[in-house]
Amino acid sequence: MIISLYGADSFRSRRFLQELKNKFIKDVDQNSHSFSVIDGSSATLSAISEQINTGSLFVKKRLVVIENIFKNKSDKIFSELTAYLEKLTKSDDNILIFRDEDIAGQTKALKAPAKKLLAFFKLQPYTQEFKPLAPAQLLTFIKKEAALYNKDIGAPAASLLADLTGGDLWQISTEIKKLSFRSGEPVISPESVKEMVPGTYDENIFGLTDAISAKNRKAAISLIEEQYAAGLSDEYLLTMLTRQFKILLQIRAALDANMNPAEMASRLKIHPYVAKKGALQARNFSASVLKNYLNRLIHLDFLNKTGRGDVRTELSLLISEL
Repeated sequence: MIISLYGADSFRSRRFLQELKNKFIKDVDQNSHSFSVIDGSSATLSAISEQINTGSLFVKKRLVVIENIFKNKSDKIFSELTAYLEKLTKSDDNILIFRDEDIAGQTKALKAPAKKLLAFFKLQPYTQEFKPLAPAQLLTFIKKEAALYNKDIGAPAASLLADLTGGDLWQISTEIKKLSFRSGEPVISPESVKEMVPGTYDENIFGLTDAISAKNRKAAISLIEEQYAAGLSDEYLLTMLTRQFKILLQIRAALDANMNPAEMASRLKIHPYVAKKGALQARNFSASVLKNYLNRLIHLDFLNKTGRGDVRTELSLLISEL
């Protein structure tokens, strides 16, 4: 069975992937001996084939997850993989799950071999695209997320939460968990959201990136410890830092194009406050340095979401290298 999950909504695709993994472990492989994850961005066909064909004495089926195959720089892998998978669909009982980001939005940039693989995936019965939720769908998602903690949340509070987080499902999930455990009330109120949700331009994140840009290791480590002491999760910190460095990279490009903060806010569709603060910070970075930080954060996020990273330790190591 070949399953392809892709789309800009990484939260829901990641959650669905976890549900599939849990079902496989429960129904087929309680000891997780026949489950593996491959980094598709650097994988070869032989590495993928080896994982698929690695048998177990106790479990005949295997579940192999290949992450971000469309980020692979080799044209060869796409041609080989398409041919390999076409044969595999006719004779194999193993489960292969390909999970990628927003392929649909990058189709024009894909070369012919990659487009052929994408076309193959779209013909499979278990392909699913996870598009960003529409406003009404987002409010429904927030309500269902609160119900996981036996909480209710009305439309005003849900709308406020969506606005403060910019609709980021990773942050929304973290904030609802925090709101649920810190309040004994059965309903999450707008007042609680205002009090406890920092919003997408959190001063602490600006403070942390300020410390990083100034190469102030002591202050940066102290701010991270404060975030953890306040009960914030690894996922929240990574989401906020990754977002901030993406914004800083965009602002750096805008500065190089001689834009002022007002123009940046309009062009980049960010809050004027974020543009003003970001412009001050971006002047302390080159574009290459920002890309390096961003790539490391994205890689750490990948490791964390696949259960192979210690975020707290890795962030400390990153800062120690300033």
